[in-house]
Amino acid sequence: MLSLVVPGMAGCTSIGPATVSRDRLDYAAALAEAAKRETLLNIVKLRYADAPSLIAVSQLVAGYTLEGRVDLRSDFFRNTWNFSDDMAFGVGGTFSDRPTATYTPIRGDDFARLMLTPIPPSELFAMLATGGPPALTLGLGVQSINGLRNWSPDAGGTDRADPAFVEVLQLLGELRNDGILGFRFEADAGRRTAYLLIEDPDGVKPLDARAERLLDLLDLEPGLTDVPIRFGFGTGNAGEITIYTRSLLEILDNLAAQIEVPGADVAAGRTYPTQTSPTEPRLLPSLSVQARMVRPLDSFVAVEYRGTWYWIDDRNYYAKRVFSVLLLLLNLVDKSGAVQLPVITIPTG
Repeated sequence: MLSLVVPGMAGCTSIGPATVSRDRLDYAAALAEAAKRETLLNIVKLRYADAPSLIAVSQLVAGYTLEGRVDLRSDFFRNTWNFSDDMAFGVGGTFSDRPTATYTPIRGDDFARLMLTPIPPSELFAMLATGGPPALTLGLGVQSINGLRNWSPDAGGTDRADPAFVEVLQLLGELRNDGILGFRFEADAGRRTAYLLIEDPDGVKPLDARAERLLDLLDLEPGLTDVPIRFGFGTGNAGEITIYTRSLLEILDNLAAQIEVPGADVAAGRTYPTQTSPTEPRLLPSLSVQARMVRPLDSFVAVEYRGTWYWIDDRNYYAKRVFSVLLLLLNLVDKSGAVQLPVITIPTG
């Protein structure tokens, strides 16, 4: 019996660097999709007075191997070099993909820091500086600006927004889009302060009429062009903007009041009636989440809770935009404490 193994075709072979681009995108997409579903599930749970939960993926290890084998066997006649008709040829191989994920529940102090701490005003206005829509960003993350109140839907009903609050958001968007309004940031002892800038290039011409209207609505001194933005409650003083921001829990709870739920659940007392935005959807954030008993086919994100599917229709651009801004706000919160950032390990050698 003679057995030959073709060189270079047997043994354990690493799949190599070619996998990095594919696996990096696949794992990133999987993590993003999981974050969307977790966020929507927490919104639904809050609507039913159920406690939200957070799970961090602290590490992902992709482990895989590829093994190949080629065998050639034949019997010889005794004392001769001629092959007999008894010849065997075999090809084989195995592939294994065994990724390992490490999950870390977020609890205690980490949960309180992530969910209960108001978002710093500087982070919200950093989003505006990079193109975030003021009506959505501030409409979600702000409770009041210089005493002007946002709307707050909850189980007890809807607090109507101050008309001046809505007008302030409109003016901020218009002035920024026209290049009249901008922002700057200063850091002091680890804390960052945002400043609202209003263009006045010559220092002589009066400000844009809309800018003057913005200052008037916020009870600021006429003609201001560089206004600090600070965290606080109430009107503050005439030289600064006082922002009372919401925590992530408040944002999620406010959105939970707007989603669709089965009428039978409301009638049975499991939850409360849906609250609707007091203004047009494009002025203040309004999240459209539908509910039905069967899994939707065309969804942007969908989760099941107590036998009912809740989802955002992929054809509803406005709802998708509101939800995406929400995800950006979630990422603004400091996660640098005991919770480790996800580490993805992909073997390449």
